[in-house]
Amino acid sequence: MTIICSVSAEFENPEGGKFIVTGKERGVIKQAPDWIANTLLFKWLVKDGSIKFVTKSNRITAENDPLAGLNAEGKAIVDEKPEEQEDPTEALTEALEETPKAEKPKRRPRKKKDDAE
Repeated sequence: MTIICSVSAEFENPEGGKFIVTGKERGVIKQAPDWIANTLLFKWLVKDGSIKFVTKSNRITAENDPLAGLNAEGKAIVDEKPEEQEDPTEALTEALEETPKAEKPKRRPRKKKDDAE
């Protein structure tokens, strides 16, 4: 199988074989043995988009821009953006600025209770 791996990885075969993608080989089209498809690491990398499969139909696109659609971590960019949440510290700062400073309530002097004799 022909793949492009965007992260360094070392695939190990239970029979003792190894297939390694080094830092220099990231983003390079590489011929990989078929047994790596059975490894857990391969399944994880396919799931998060770190491995792309090269076919006849996408080979030219893959050669021109092998890391297209990937973020800085080498994972596939997800199109769905979560709702933007406000920073709680900014909201707290704004609330404190808008709120007028309240004066402390004045204490009433305590009255002494008469002894019950």
